[in-house]
Amino acid sequence: MELFRKFTSQFLIDLRELEGDYRVSNLQSDKQHSILTLVVAAIGIFFMFRVDMLLFGNNPDLLWRMVFYRGCFVLFTALVIYAVIKTEKVRVFDRLIFGWLSVTLFVVLLFNFTRPANYLSTTFDIIVIFAVYVLSPIKLKDNIFLAISFSIGTVYIDLFLKSGVSPVALNVAVASQIIVHVLGLEAALQLQSYRRRSYKAYIEEKDAREMVAYLANIDPLTKSLTRRHFFSMAESEFQRFKRYHRPLSVLIIDADHFKNINDTHGHHAGDIVLRSLSLSAMEQKRAQDTFGRLGGEEFGLLMPETTLEQAHVVAERIQKTWEQSPVNLDGELIHSTVSIGLAEALPEDRSFDEVLRRADQMLYKAKDAGRNRVVME
Repeated sequence: MELFRKFTSQFLIDLRELEGDYRVSNLQSDKQHSILTLVVAAIGIFFMFRVDMLLFGNNPDLLWRMVFYRGCFVLFTALVIYAVIKTEKVRVFDRLIFGWLSVTLFVVLLFNFTRPANYLSTTFDIIVIFAVYVLSPIKLKDNIFLAISFSIGTVYIDLFLKSGVSPVALNVAVASQIIVHVLGLEAALQLQSYRRRSYKAYIEEKDAREMVAYLANIDPLTKSLTRRHFFSMAESEFQRFKRYHRPLSVLIIDADHFKNINDTHGHHAGDIVLRSLSLSAMEQKRAQDTFGRLGGEEFGLLMPETTLEQAHVVAERIQKTWEQSPVNLDGELIHSTVSIGLAEALPEDRSFDEVLRRADQMLYKAKDAGRNRVVME
């Protein structure tokens, strides 16, 4: 098994933790192709009845027995098709296809017992082997096992159970099967490699698009949401508030005397203070809250399902935590405080801007009252 894994790893991309997602994402496509294959196989097996008429036309009992067996196979295939349509699990799908292939190959081998001694179905056998490699969507090692088992069975029947077979014809049959195994395996590796490369490229492109979208919504300095994305989410929450009448509060956080920090320590220090303030505030918020940079040294915190009193508790925690968290810049401690204004959405509010405007008014009251405090309506 380890040797097989090393061999296939030279041709197949190892998707590692994406392997399960890869199979699930291709399940519907695999189901459609498998159903088509099963239908074609059932039709092909059934119409082999014409061959039976040529071979057993003088033996009605055996002829009708063959018709019965072929009919049972078609019914079995129809049941498998129904089960494949209904299943939504990769493991169940793999078992159904593996089971159908096992039964089908066994039935084909049984039919070979009924053929005359001088009848070698070489063409049909190599088509079956190649189809297992190329059309079967289950694991490659399972396909190899099934194809080789079928090949051994046909060679055994032709070599030991049939008499009067021309050595030349037998050698051609064996050589044909060896060649079709090589070609089938190569084709299977090519197809699976293409599918895996396509899936990996799709995932990488999807991740790249998501990363671009994420970066477009994140302020590069403070790692909080951008003003545009913050307001977009705020509008959505406000519409939910209007529809379901659930509490919604908003905080505006402003760094006190930030200009003095820039003037005294430089803009680089100011950037570090802003980033630290943002990270400190985000540590205090809940998972469902939305935190973004409104501009300059001003931040907003949107708190759904939160009353004014509950928001006040969070605001005070942010204010006190930041007051006690000086920024260490090359051994120098930079102390900073914040002023916070709070407002809660009211039934008469027509837009989020009205809620934010009241929070902004509370912020200015906090500034006028001496800063480093929380003021709510």
